[in-house]
Amino acid sequence: MRLLPHLTKLTAPARRRHHATDDRPAPHTTHHSCPHLQLTLHDGTERDYLLDSPNTCPSPTGPCARYEPRIHLAYLLAQQGHDAHWLAHYADLPLSAAERITAAATTPPGR
Repeated sequence: MRLLPHLTKLTAPARRRHHATDDRPAPHTTHHSCPHLQLTLHDGTERDYLLDSPNTCPSPTGPCARYEPRIHLAYLLAQQGHDAHWLAHYADLPLSAAERITAAATTPPGR
């Protein structure tokens, strides 16, 4: 079974409605309504990346944030308790990006 298509199905809006009151933070929110973070990956350029699937975002093709499957996967795994070092290794992310994703996935809102 492929992991990313399976995760996309699990995180689709119809499956997520019952989680509307959970404690997940609203990560970096400037002018884009979907949860996203500014990260610098291996190419050295800082960009806004979506944390959730583009299927859950009302305007995923906007110029504000891009979808990267590794970021989405790391965010889901961080919510399940994986630490930044593990994510950096297995999702092939810079440690600083993995740390920011872990913080966004585990910090209660308003902090």
